Parts: sequence; C-alpha cells; structure tokens
Amino acid sequence: MIITIDGPAGGGKSSVAKALSKKLNLYYLNTGLLYRAIAYIFFNIVHEKDLDFVKDIEYTYEDEKPHIYFKGKNITSHLYDHTVGQQASHLSAKKEIRHSILELQRSISKKYGLVADGRDCGSVVFPNADYKFFLTASLEQRAKRIFADKSRGESGISMENVKVELEKRDERDKTRDVAPLVVPDGAIVVDNSDLDLEQTIEEMLRHIKKPRR
Repeated sequence: MIITIDGPAGGGKSSVAKALSKKLNLYYLNTGLLYRAIAYIFFNIVHEKDLDFVKDIEYTYEDEKPHIYFKGKNITSHLYDHTVGQQASHLSAKKEIRHSILELQRSISKKYGLVADGRDCGSVVFPNADYKFFLTASLEQRAKRIFADKSRGESGISMENVKVELEKRDERDKTRDVAPLVVPDGAIVVDNSDLDLEQTIEEMLRHIKKPRR
C-alpha cells in the first residue's frame, strides 16, 4: 500500500505521516528531508555542482525516525537548520533536482508499503498511490506551528517573519514550473486548522477504511 500526504509547509504533514505509518505498520518516507539533504550537500560538502552526488544518498527509517546518509555518513542532524530549509525550498523548484531524486523515492516504494509526505508525492512521485491526501491549514495556524516547532531550527526568528517567509514559500511552491503544489487528482482534502494530531489521523483513517472502488 502507498499513501501520499501533500500540502503546504506547516500543515503537519511529517507528524501526521509518521503517526499514520506507525498505526498502519508502514514505512515512512519524508521527501522533504531528502531535498534538505540535497541542499546541505550541495552547499556544504561537494565542490562540483553537478548532481552525481545524489547516487550516494541513502534514506532509512529506523527506530521511528528518518535518517539520511551521504557516502555512509549520517548527516540527519544537519538538515533541520532554518537556512538549509530555505535553500531546499529554492533548489526543489529546479527540474534537474526533482528528476535526480525521483528514482530514489520510487525505489523505496519497491521495498516497502509506505506513507510519503511532501509537495508532489501524489501528483508526480506516486500518481497511482492507493490513497492520496492533501493536508492544509490556515496561514496563521501553520505559522504558529512552525514558530513553536524548535526542531525546525527557527530560533531567533520572529513570528511575523515566519509568517512572511511562509507566504513567500506558498507562492513559490504553487507557481513553480516544475511539480507545483497542487491538490493531486483523486486526493482527499483535509483541513486541520482546528484539529489536533490524533483527530487528523482519525479523519484519514476514516477514509482509508472505506472499501476501494
């Protein structure tokens, strides 16, 4: 089984996907972390700016946590920095970047049933997924979540700046030429502005339990 969860930043995709994968005993694929890995490697490790290095990236999900390895070294702890997130947002708009990582993402689905979250999982990466969700929330609520999430490395940034950057990112994601943020065909839209994590999970499970046509 493949379940995709797409949506804008701050909607809670990662938390929801991780919790849903645990309930359904599925592998969790955090595609956003892969793009952060490319950004981190691109700007901090490799000297040549081609994309051959992508073949040396490995994604694993161990002990209910996603891990990224580059040439055998775990680089996950470096990927939650605010700057890396901004760099990833810009790089992910490039056609060659998205194409280079597509094979890696799909290869994981050949080994595991999974829950994948990102910006184009249901529209591009796994267009034939068994279930597709588009998870969203109000701009205000999403900004509050990002501001409160210390794991994102947003410390030192004001709530207002988080909101402004989020608006810019929304516009960039929606208008980019390659794999823009859209509601995938057949996706179920879930607005969790007023839902907590457990309520969001229950709403998705309500749809997943329905018989497939």
